[in-house]
Amino acid sequence: MREENSPTMKKSVFLPITLPHCDCSTGQTSVSPGKQVILIGMNGHYNLSLPCVSSPCGKSWSVDMGDLVDSGYWPATANFDTLYTVDLFSTYEDLKITAPGMSRQAFVSMLDHRTKVFGWSGQICGDTMQKSFLEWIYAKFEVERLSQVQHFQCPACTPSMLAVAVDGNRKLYRFKSQPGPDGFFDGVFLAKDAEVSSFVDYIHGTNKHNPAKGTCGTGQWVAAQESASKSASKLDEEGVEVAVCRHVVLLKGLNMFRGEIFTYPLYLQKQLASQNVKFFCSDVVCKYWPYLEKVVRFCPELQDLLNMRSFLSIMHAKAHSWMCELKWGGRNQEGAGTTIGKEVEQVNSFLSRAAICSKFMAKAVRTDMHTIQASGWNKQKDTSRIAEASKDLQKLTTELSIHEDTVQQWVFDVQQWTTGVGSKRRHQLRKKIAAEKKALDDAIAEYNNVVGDADKLPLPDELLVEDNFSWPWECHGDMIQKKKVYDKVMLLNRLEEEALIVVREIKQHWEYMRSMAVMIEAHSSQLSEGITGSTEALTESGREGLLCVLKRRLCKVQAQQTAACTTYRRILGQHMVSLDDSSSGEEHLDSSLSTDEDL
Repeated sequence: MREENSPTMKKSVFLPITLPHCDCSTGQTSVSPGKQVILIGMNGHYNLSLPCVSSPCGKSWSVDMGDLVDSGYWPATANFDTLYTVDLFSTYEDLKITAPGMSRQAFVSMLDHRTKVFGWSGQICGDTMQKSFLEWIYAKFEVERLSQVQHFQCPACTPSMLAVAVDGNRKLYRFKSQPGPDGFFDGVFLAKDAEVSSFVDYIHGTNKHNPAKGTCGTGQWVAAQESASKSASKLDEEGVEVAVCRHVVLLKGLNMFRGEIFTYPLYLQKQLASQNVKFFCSDVVCKYWPYLEKVVRFCPELQDLLNMRSFLSIMHAKAHSWMCELKWGGRNQEGAGTTIGKEVEQVNSFLSRAAICSKFMAKAVRTDMHTIQASGWNKQKDTSRIAEASKDLQKLTTELSIHEDTVQQWVFDVQQWTTGVGSKRRHQLRKKIAAEKKALDDAIAEYNNVVGDADKLPLPDELLVEDNFSWPWECHGDMIQKKKVYDKVMLLNRLEEEALIVVREIKQHWEYMRSMAVMIEAHSSQLSEGITGSTEALTESGREGLLCVLKRRLCKVQAQQTAACTTYRRILGQHMVSLDDSSSGEEHLDSSLSTDEDL
């Protein structure tokens, strides 16, 4: 299938395309070569001809833009001198999601190699292919938007989100390059830089900020900064800050230009406040939350952000002081279930693989590519642990020979202890107090030696230590043992909460899919009845196409409903939840949640 050039033969190969049907019966139609085009597909570069069709009745037909799109091609320009197969773009999109580190140059090199393997010649322009790919992706994104697809929304967290986790990724930096136009997806996932910069300037202009790094216990946290100057290096963006729900669905992100300052998560928290978020999770929430309270005093319009509850990610809590862990740690937050608070790390492990390519991209292309990969990540996405946790707690109480009343008392002691002194500094404080008491005793003894027995200075009553004196952390047994029991109790409580949270999120997911199906059906009915509404600008054929897209989307949603119903019944059991469309099913589901009204 090639165009042969020789003194004796020249053969044209036509672009495979759906030809029109002629109603005349006077004879067969004739096909002649028309415009020369370049086709780029998975097998590389092809030089082909567009077919020109003539019928015996005198009618003629030539290929236009709509015919090419209907046949599975994407034109690179309005004159469609170069065409790409949709299959090529679909494959490239899948590769950028499954292998984020694959570069455009590597993909084009593979296509060049396949061109030679199949006996053709000609180079493939990587810039043109990338531009056409992004145009195709954006067109598909708009079609999905018209089909009521929400790319950055978690169905199980809508309309009430239990927790949102925020963290920065310093690996997704980008070297400075020549400025260019905004990308197709500017502001869709990654917030617009101008809006973020304006917010940062406003917050920093309302109150004073401490540029020093935050410390907790003996640790120093680079991310715990109230403010920082823009780096003087060759970097433009220094990384990306993203927010995810507890199901690791990407919700929103922004470019960082000043490191991981507190104003960036504050911006994301403000953007997500409408999602009815209960917990705000961070690695340095023990420093961030006092900062938020300070900002709210100067910016009362952010008062609603304090309705969220602070949540220190469970893994990072182990690196903070005991006091900080007990007060802010996610495992100790009532109603949090088994939320970890570190869900962003799962996304970062995926996005960080794209850093090897994105750091050299133009700004607009980087924004578009990260949005495509974030959307692709979102598209890809038990109660048995309660018995295990109960068994662990029972084992620990047996080892310590304590009863249930003692367990509850110890839990209360540890909770009260958060208002006292942390045990990590216990040794340092006791050593310092002992040194100060010794210095005071020496000073009193020296004074008494000088003035004599008549005027001896007595030791103050508050420094007299009784024989049975004990420090607060020494009361009611060893605090280390109490902490072990406390951790087991908190884990058990969170797992018991999780059983109810899962059912509630299942209901939200089911209601989301059902409302989505109703919305699509209503939109389809309006189009069928000729009610244009927001689609008034579309042509008649455009509305027919949209109606087909909506029907296809409805079938997909209904199939997801059926699959979800089967899965939920298998996991939770028929006696616990019923997801039938009947009202009795809804009543069963509601009754399973009646014991968790406060969650």
